[in-house]
Amino acid sequence: MISTNKNLIFTVTHGRTGTTFLTEVFKIFDDIRSLHEPEPNYANLFPTVKQTPEKAIAFLQSKIAVINEYPEKNYVETSNVFGKGFLIPLLRLGVMPGLLFLNRNFRKTASSLYERGSTPMRTQRGIHYSADPRVPGSLPIHEPESLTDYQLCYWGVLDSYARQMQAESIYKNENGKFYWVTTKDFQDFDKVVDIGNFFGLNISDKDRAIKQHHEIISVHHNPNKSRVRNSESIAFQDEEADVLNRVAFFDPLFVDRAIASPFIEEETKNAFT
Repeated sequence: MISTNKNLIFTVTHGRTGTTFLTEVFKIFDDIRSLHEPEPNYANLFPTVKQTPEKAIAFLQSKIAVINEYPEKNYVETSNVFGKGFLIPLLRLGVMPGLLFLNRNFRKTASSLYERGSTPMRTQRGIHYSADPRVPGSLPIHEPESLTDYQLCYWGVLDSYARQMQAESIYKNENGKFYWVTTKDFQDFDKVVDIGNFFGLNISDKDRAIKQHHEIISVHHNPNKSRVRNSESIAFQDEEADVLNRVAFFDPLFVDRAIASPFIEEETKNAFT
């Protein structure tokens, strides 16, 4: 077991969903340390944790020790890797952070990952930042080795959505604090304040916070400049529907909920059904 007196808020999400932007927005609150992917960085150990899950324990002990040294009461970290291999071990260690379930249109997210060369189980970036369909605890899918690179990226986004659902179920049972969000929510100052208040965050100087928020939303954070390939030739509808079909052999209830979400294109929903 480990302990902390910090008010922790972490994200469960995938990459390319707006986590860098969220990091900056949370800085409008009082007495807060808001970071994106600080050291010790989950991504550095994630390939090892996928093979040996217990390695997450010592890492989390050192992680919380570092967080405990910060002077601020509130700590926000928006790493997209946390929810893929470190949330469950952290809960087992007795620490239940507040959670933001952050989502973006699944196709836009997956195509951004594809263009950056961040393919689960195949590329270096994908190995460090994405889950692996061959590893227990991941969203099951039929014959992952035969998927295209784009399909693996799309699967990775679905996997994060499945982990959000799993975390929601746990948190509802344990009275944990969680909030479903998109980056659009953080464009609205009043909505940001509501979300912050839900997690116990405060603003003492509203005028200063409004000005700071306006400056933050006027900047395009972490644009996709690292393109190594183009996604224009991908038959998105067919490839996405095939991924949903392969997942449905193992978890049809998840697929039903994913299709009911606003994050899947209507054409893909129609092609699957």
